[in-house]
Amino acid sequence: MKRYPPELFSSEELQEAIEMAEQVKFASIHPLDGTLCDPVFAPFVCTNRNNSAIFSGHLVRSNPLLEMLSHGPLACRLVFQAADGYISPSVYAEKPKSGKVVPTWNYVACQFQGTLEKVPDHGLLNLLAHQVSVFEQAQGSEWKLEDAPADYLEQMASAVFGIRFSPERCRVHKKISQNRPSDRRAVIAWTKTLHTPFKALAHWMNNGDDG
Repeated sequence: MKRYPPELFSSEELQEAIEMAEQVKFASIHPLDGTLCDPVFAPFVCTNRNNSAIFSGHLVRSNPLLEMLSHGPLACRLVFQAADGYISPSVYAEKPKSGKVVPTWNYVACQFQGTLEKVPDHGLLNLLAHQVSVFEQAQGSEWKLEDAPADYLEQMASAVFGIRFSPERCRVHKKISQNRPSDRRAVIAWTKTLHTPFKALAHWMNNGDDG
């Protein structure tokens, strides 16, 4: 039986997965016990604690994960989707020669398997302040929690709860035309001419190890 995902398109490099997650910042949460039918979506920031990566975020209190986490830590999978897009076979060199080409879909993503837990309520404001600092810096803006009135901030914070995820395993998924090395430059050039999501795909392809 062939390996899936193919080794050419995946790796278990933790640092690469963390760097991708730090760039994407937005993930879906999937409890491994299957009790939650719908995925939960949330932004995360990554910090290093005792040489280990920790992802922290927050969710609205009406989220069913609050009840699940009230019973203790939960085994979960976090998935960060970096970029994806359709690749037309019209850009392949073989197309005018024999016509023996078909389309494909390139994608870049990473996933972590580990433990999700609720952050104690007394640590929520520090978590939110750290998230805001990271996200504001990424946008080149300067808003801080303290800029909001204290009573209003307390009211808004009471509607959410903090979460912390400790990864134990990871996998990086990068299907970026590694199986067509002679066509990669043409595919990258083509994706750069398209709209924004494809430009993101071109970025990952251009910085791929096999580029």
